[in-house]
Amino acid sequence: MTENYNRRIGELDGQIATLALRGDRLATGRLAAFLLLVLAVVVSIDRASPLWLGLAVATLGLFVCVLLADLRNRSRLERARTLRAMLHNEVQTLLLAPGAYYNGSAFKDGEHPISEDMDLFGAHSLFAYVNRCATGVGNLALANWLRMGSTPEQTGQRQQAVAELDAAWCEAFRCELFGRRIHDFASQHLPEIRNTTQPAAWYRYLLWGSRGVLLLSVAGVVAGGSALLLLLPIVVNTLVEIRTGRFSRQVRQQLEGREAILNEYARILSFLEKGQWQSPLLQSLQDAIAGQQGALPAIRQLRSLSLKLEYTLNMVMKVLLNTFFLWDLAICLRISGWFDRHAASTARWFEVAGMLEALVSLSVVQHNHPQWCWPVLQQGGFHLAARQLGHPLIDPAQRVCNDYAIDGQRFVHIVTGSNMAGKSTFLRSVGVNIILAQAGTVVCAQHMELSHFRIMSYLTITDSLAEHTSTFYREIKRLKKILHSARHDNNVLLLLDEMLRGTNSADKARGSMAITRELIRCHVPAIIATHNLELAAMEKEFPQAIANFFFDISISAEQQMQFDYKLKPGVCNTFNASLLLREIGIDIDP
Repeated sequence: MTENYNRRIGELDGQIATLALRGDRLATGRLAAFLLLVLAVVVSIDRASPLWLGLAVATLGLFVCVLLADLRNRSRLERARTLRAMLHNEVQTLLLAPGAYYNGSAFKDGEHPISEDMDLFGAHSLFAYVNRCATGVGNLALANWLRMGSTPEQTGQRQQAVAELDAAWCEAFRCELFGRRIHDFASQHLPEIRNTTQPAAWYRYLLWGSRGVLLLSVAGVVAGGSALLLLLPIVVNTLVEIRTGRFSRQVRQQLEGREAILNEYARILSFLEKGQWQSPLLQSLQDAIAGQQGALPAIRQLRSLSLKLEYTLNMVMKVLLNTFFLWDLAICLRISGWFDRHAASTARWFEVAGMLEALVSLSVVQHNHPQWCWPVLQQGGFHLAARQLGHPLIDPAQRVCNDYAIDGQRFVHIVTGSNMAGKSTFLRSVGVNIILAQAGTVVCAQHMELSHFRIMSYLTITDSLAEHTSTFYREIKRLKKILHSARHDNNVLLLLDEMLRGTNSADKARGSMAITRELIRCHVPAIIATHNLELAAMEKEFPQAIANFFFDISISAEQQMQFDYKLKPGVCNTFNASLLLREIGIDIDP
């Protein structure tokens, strides 16, 4: 895909250069047309000739045409530049460089069962690789889909929706929002629309009463009365405006910024509204904003009221409109009524917009990786099988993929191997692809089948100065949480890497074996990476529950380590700690 994106970037560079040159020419033409217009107007006024008047009208038409052409060219130029930046971001992301979208650092949670171990959030994370959401609600929706899993029904619905979103539609959608994407979730979180200003019930009576006074005064003047009658509505309306001015100011304050937020989300929802969708999820999202009381008609109504309220920003118009018509009060009452009717619905509108952005993000994954596969969802029992499964965040030129399967038979897999042989990366490859599958998009494999289950991991454990706890104690706490969860619901896959590393080798071996026996007793599927060959020897004790796999290492005649990162059945018998120590000048066999 990088070749395709780079080719399109080259084409856009040519378009941008052409549009920029055309813009310079149109700017010159606009100036020339304006000067001609001024000249024609001056001469036509001086000579009062129909010919020159016609020429002035013609030059006005020319100026307007050039102006409109310039505006269209600027719009095309801006879109071309935005699209180029967006495609360049895709190239950077595919090359595993930091992208332009938010990386999800605010969603980091050290207590989450998989977040830290699977590198879900932060720089160089799965979220950063997948995310194409511009808004706070979009980022939150995608983060929740990655960290919270889903039901089988939700996964199936998302798969259908993601598959239906074609590349051109997603590109147009993202281009509309690319320049307004958030950069900090903490400060650009979720918009909140609430009705915080309630008018007094008698304000409406004041409004209607003032209109009655105005009509009676005008009728009196028309009937032959004194023009001084018009002073009556002026005095009445001035007093009413003073009395209700605080309410009008509060409504203006409530509207400030919120109208812009709603218009921003209306751009997202308009894409959804215009689509002819087949997938149930997209249809349900479309239904949630449809109808006369739906999101887009309501937002357009608020936009119209906001524009009308802006009329009185001009001092002259403010005096005229408020003196005779109580314009601010009338519009503010309608705006307050809008918030009464729709404020509670805006949360759902934002949720729909966020879900659509999250679906688009997942769809971009499948567009960028046509060689990846759609996971096949299985029902009934525990099942996971994959061909050529790899880690999506490893450079394809260096990625080594493996075939792997685990089911209800021999459900505890012990993976041995030397340092740097690929054990931890394999655990992460399994976990990350399950996360992608359950989120509803393609996975980094040739083929993958899986049932619905949770995953919990134990890979990265550190001490905590803030909690005054050692690495070993934090390991114990994590294992306690994992075992407690697994005992209550064994429909889970545990990914465990070198259990109890914070204690001595004897306790580590005994403790790891005890935990493994507990997993077998509770029938909890697990993949356990370890250097501990005593764990691997448990296959003789539990041949119906344990299967051994390993990552091999070969050592050349020059004592150089060579890794193939291929998963093989059996137990590793080649380790490399002595070679690694020798590389830093320590020989354990002097």
